[in-house]
Amino acid sequence: MSATEVRRIEEGDLPAVVAGIPSRTPERYRDQLELQGRGGFVFLIGWLDDAPVGFVGVGIHEDGSPEVLAESRGFAMVSDLYVEEPYRRRGVRALMAALEDEARDAEMPGVIPDTGIDEKNEAARALYRDLGYVD
Repeated sequence: MSATEVRRIEEGDLPAVVAGIPSRTPERYRDQLELQGRGGFVFLIGWLDDAPVGFVGVGIHEDGSPEVLAESRGFAMVSDLYVEEPYRRRGVRALMAALEDEARDAEMPGVIPDTGIDEKNEAARALYRDLGYVD
């Protein structure tokens, strides 16, 4: 079984990502790429055998504004973790490990997976608990 490779999205990745992970619109992927280009955000794509299988964003807020600090408390924030159904349980750990590396490289004190308290996010909270995060 191949290992999942994780890297930042690049312009040349867009056609493969749009075709391989249809859960988001092409515009959404372009927006994430643009946001990454402005800084303070990284959008990571998981690849298995050269095919995109999932993604995760991480907000790396170096901005010390009260609004940003109130939400992130100075930590990197997970944004929109997703893995295509056939690849679940094979790509999530690699995506989160790469996200944690990005946060460390940015000298963030840690990572916050923001899942809220809605019942619809219980599976996400359980996943993060399995990965060692606490509520």
